[in-house]
Amino acid sequence: MGPSLHALDLYRKSLLTICMHENQPVGASSITKNVNSGDHAKAKRPMMSCTTRSGEDIVRSAMNLHESRIKFKKSTETCNLTDIWFKGHTLRLPVVVIDDTTESTLLNMMAFERFHAGAGNEITSYVFFMDTIIDSPDDVKILRSSGVLQSAIGSDKAVAKLFNELTKDVTPDPESWLVKVVQTQLDEYCRNKWHEWRANLSHTYFQNPWALVSLLAAVLLLALTISQTFYSIYGYYKPK
Repeated sequence: MGPSLHALDLYRKSLLTICMHENQPVGASSITKNVNSGDHAKAKRPMMSCTTRSGEDIVRSAMNLHESRIKFKKSTETCNLTDIWFKGHTLRLPVVVIDDTTESTLLNMMAFERFHAGAGNEITSYVFFMDTIIDSPDDVKILRSSGVLQSAIGSDKAVAKLFNELTKDVTPDPESWLVKVVQTQLDEYCRNKWHEWRANLSHTYFQNPWALVSLLAAVLLLALTISQTFYSIYGYYKPK
């Protein structure tokens, strides 16, 4: 007979079942493969920094990503909680239902990973990733509207609070796929000058309708000024 498995570990592994699909990038399945092999620490992944040039931690909320025109979509044909990947300008995440048992379940699985050597840290990495992109109820609203989160506990504020409190006194693994690759890819995308300018424009003018009206009025005034200047110069050099 093989070694007996903890009931919590069985449920944990059911959330990390290996599921492949056509659009999954090479390497994204290495996390789940190592769950079964017990060799998670030796998994080979691209060597990418998880900090900005100034040495600060990467923090991009769902609202920040949305303002940079990143789309959130559901991972398809997957049963893997860590099937999170970024390609083009689309971030795909597995669908998660938040209910009254979610907090205790995730805390127990995170504790299991912390105190059992070789168990892996996939659930902890997932929770940290979600805490990174969820800072406020607005972030939850974006994820919920895209179908990634389904809440059965009431307000978006309650969901945001749940994820923000789950990571207290827990240290993330800087070598995890989500931190080392996905978050870095998102940060590099957002630090692109065009994407950064567009995000600032969206945050400054399109969140407030009056700010948008002021912007349009300024653009119209500028256009009229240019037109008036052109005809004044044209009339000077081309008199009737």
